[in-house]
Amino acid sequence: MEQALVFASIVLGIAVAFELQHLNTLLRSRNVKWHWAQPLFALFVLMTIMSFWWMIASGRFEGEISLLRFLPIMWVLVLLNLLAAVSLPDNVPEEGLDLAQYYQDNRRYMWGLYVLVLGPLAINWIFVGFTRSNNLRELLPYLGSELPPLLVMIMLIFARRWWLIAVGYALLSIIVFNWLFRTL
Repeated sequence: MEQALVFASIVLGIAVAFELQHLNTLLRSRNVKWHWAQPLFALFVLMTIMSFWWMIASGRFEGEISLLRFLPIMWVLVLLNLLAAVSLPDNVPEEGLDLAQYYQDNRRYMWGLYVLVLGPLAINWIFVGFTRSNNLRELLPYLGSELPPLLVMIMLIFARRWWLIAVGYALLSIIVFNWLFRTL
């Protein structure tokens, strides 16, 4: 698994480089109309990248890993790179760039990618719950930890009103806050 971790680290490092390069482009431009939604989305993506690496590096996949077993991990790595690439605009046109408009123009793609990243992970976690639990009461923590974030992300695909987007971000912030206390 050590080689797979190195490979995953390189791919995730590229994703972080996308975000940093795009952030640098925005910070250096004088033609950017800033809006809170897009930088927060980029922060969520960065936290997701770090959390995914943290999960892989935790040693949960110790020992040898087959290519077949690595393919779902590769799926997430590819999607995280796509998320990082769209999390902040990669160029600023001469006429300027409005980050609120960028968010609205790309929200379906961005949150759709997020659902594609977290959906399979959530389904896997729920499946683990089904295999470990004997009754619905034991299964509730698995369902309760995975379904609400997915539902919020699906809602954010369609939300156009800023107050609703802010509520969705606030709910997702709880999850990001919990990630801060995960240990290797």
